[in-house]
Amino acid sequence: MKQKHIMIHKHINFLILLLCITAAKTLYSQIKTPTHNAMATISNKEVVTGMYQTYLNQKHTGALEQYIDLSYLETFKNMNQPLLSAFPDIRFTIKEIFEDGNNVVTIYDWEGSHLGEYQKIPATHKKVTVQGVSIYEFENSKIINSKAIPDKLSFFTQLGIIPTDFISKYTAKKDWVYFVDEFEVPAKSYEEFKSKLDYNRKLIQKLKGFVKDEVIINTDQSDRFTIMTIAIWENRQSLAEAKKTVQREYESIHFNPAVFNEKFNIRMKRNIFSLD
Repeated sequence: MKQKHIMIHKHINFLILLLCITAAKTLYSQIKTPTHNAMATISNKEVVTGMYQTYLNQKHTGALEQYIDLSYLETFKNMNQPLLSAFPDIRFTIKEIFEDGNNVVTIYDWEGSHLGEYQKIPATHKKVTVQGVSIYEFENSKIINSKAIPDKLSFFTQLGIIPTDFISKYTAKKDWVYFVDEFEVPAKSYEEFKSKLDYNRKLIQKLKGFVKDEVIINTDQSDRFTIMTIAIWENRQSLAEAKKTVQREYESIHFNPAVFNEKFNIRMKRNIFSLD
């Protein structure tokens, strides 16, 4: 299955929706026989819609048990509370909602003011609008698992974390692909990380199809650095070829990124974005 990608400045297309639904289906392999309860006559889509309105928009935490299975309740709250606290006026709008078996998928946007720290980013007091897709898995008419896929590139650009001129200057070609990695690096591991990062940048800058790269470092935390790397490629084919070249190079120097990250307690997230 291809890696997920999220449109920038447009609605998320149907292909992404299908990929998201497929991903949600793999989260759980065993489905129990539904039992009768107070929510049994309510469709899963209505449960999701109610949760958005009651919890995400109105912040009624006490009502969550109506929508979320007890086994998943604390996890769900812990996932969402940082966003709700950092953007206290946040408002979600469901653009489209689909039901497929025991999965419900929403295409949404949210708007809010960044008034508190979020993902180690201090309050910017900027108002942002973010598009995204969320997947909810159900059992016995309650949510037992969920996954949110927001447009992080747009989000960080609106907050000013990614320079606006970088995005505007390098979005001219429809086929261009944005390869984005986010790292959390302990301060004591920064020099080792920086050495590998510089090596990798010099390598990819020589490859066919490379357009531009950027490194954004947030040093507000004394014990950890948050680092985002963005590499733009002419198309997905050039990115695929670059991955192969980098992998061969790593093998030749006996470098394993997964082992390196574990050794130095580095956490990493990866996303691919493209224009429609």
